[in-house]
Amino acid sequence: MEHGSFESKSVIGKMVILGAIIFFSSVVFSLVGLLLLGLIFGVSGVQVVLGNNLSNINALKLIQSLQTIGIFIVPAIFSAFLFSKKPWHYLGFQTVKFNTILKTLLIVLIALPGINLLASINQLFPMSDWMVEMEEKAEALTKAFLITENFGVYLINIFIIAILPALGEELIFRGILQRRLVELTRSRWIGIIIAAALFSAIHMQFQGFIPRFALGVAFGYLLEVTGSIWVPIAAHFFNNAIAATGYMLLGMGTVDERIEDIGGLSDLWLLGLVSLAVTSLLIASIKRKFERNSELKQTGDSVIE
Repeated sequence: MEHGSFESKSVIGKMVILGAIIFFSSVVFSLVGLLLLGLIFGVSGVQVVLGNNLSNINALKLIQSLQTIGIFIVPAIFSAFLFSKKPWHYLGFQTVKFNTILKTLLIVLIALPGINLLASINQLFPMSDWMVEMEEKAEALTKAFLITENFGVYLINIFIIAILPALGEELIFRGILQRRLVELTRSRWIGIIIAAALFSAIHMQFQGFIPRFALGVAFGYLLEVTGSIWVPIAAHFFNNAIAATGYMLLGMGTVDERIEDIGGLSDLWLLGLVSLAVTSLLIASIKRKFERNSELKQTGDSVIE
């Protein structure tokens, strides 16, 4: 099959094909994962997937890695080869200046108190018993997965929690879904918002929906402004790496769990507001810079600073 075999398909047609690819790939990788869990660890793969067996964290990490690869990374790359003769360009792999990446990382760091504020607001919404149960299970799973004193384990966590999701989720939600939604709706913001909502919903963590949705909007807007998937990938990676690092420091006893409340409604909420304001201004500065560079290119003036 040649590159771009389905290039002429409509946007909706491509999304149906993408959905079929995701389904098939996720089934294959899940079956492989269940088989490996039984062969390597001698545990029930079904119980691990459901989060009912936290006694073997390595088994959990293996299935998590395979799921990320099977649901996000493989479908994104495979579909890009089907939908375009230039698959890497289709996914948004455009070069971007290193200082843009550095400013993006700074934005993520500054946004942390603001994200905590949004998370605390999210927690004000009432949840049914089954939602509470899912949240408690997700919290226990996260702590079992990430809290460690071992630096080697921390590096593995960075790979599983930061590198793989940053690549896979950004390729699917921003590189493909958002850009096709923008094309379909002819609206940058509608495409960004729908993709961000899907991105947040798929995590199935209700108390984190609002902050994760906000991150999705920010990541999506950065892609639209810069035109490069590397920018949201870097932002996503850094955000998750900070979380993994925090849990390692928590395991070492260096930090207190209350650090997650800084900027929230119960602890320095004003810092959270300032964080959101500064984050918005920094993102706007990136937008202005790229607009200015685009105007200079159109007029033939130098863009060298």
